[in-house]
Amino acid sequence: MSYRKEELSNGEYYHIYNRGIDKRVVFEDAQDFFQFLQMLDLFNHKEALGGVEKYKYPINLKQRGKASLLVEVVAYCINGNHYHLLLRQKSDNGISRLMQKVGTGYAMYFNKKYQRSGSLFQGKFKSIHIGTDEYLKGLSAYINLNNIMHQSVKSKQRGKASLLYRSSWWEYGGVKESGAFHQICDTSAILKAFNTKQDYLRFAKEYVNNIVKMRQDKLELGDDRELFLE
Repeated sequence: MSYRKEELSNGEYYHIYNRGIDKRVVFEDAQDFFQFLQMLDLFNHKEALGGVEKYKYPINLKQRGKASLLVEVVAYCINGNHYHLLLRQKSDNGISRLMQKVGTGYAMYFNKKYQRSGSLFQGKFKSIHIGTDEYLKGLSAYINLNNIMHQSVKSKQRGKASLLYRSSWWEYGGVKESGAFHQICDTSAILKAFNTKQDYLRFAKEYVNNIVKMRQDKLELGDDRELFLE
């Protein structure tokens, strides 16, 4: 995997991720997860918007067409101190425009709620280009079930893992967790490679279980370096 320094290209898929500054928790409760996803959905628009409340979200989302979207959201997982997104860029500079709006909007929301100031995320978002169909399928599984990997590895290291997360796993046919956001992903690019949703769910679980096993084997050997991105 290599970091792309050039401009992100239209029609291409990218793994977008970032975490809280100093690895701090940036999603404290269910409302925080909802707020981030709400902004990810609402701000995914070429036109400037006045804000979540002013725009009467989510009612007016029905008035826009897919042609006006900045990106196509394929999968997401939001954990306590970081997030992962799988995005396909649809318009020029769409990913950067969306993440700038979401990052700024969520930081303003979080700082006001928790009476703090300053940066919230660790610099600009990170991006990795997804160059093959196999990589795309594997990454979708990695992101959809990212919380499971953290629970498995961290429970081995520290005895207990946080259960606070939101992911798009349920949009692919998995169990919908309590308080899940409404559907925002276009799952077609992934599911078209499988005969049924159940085939994808089995693939994803096996893929992630293999990563967990590799990580645990490395920990048992005294190597705590991560094999994959957090």
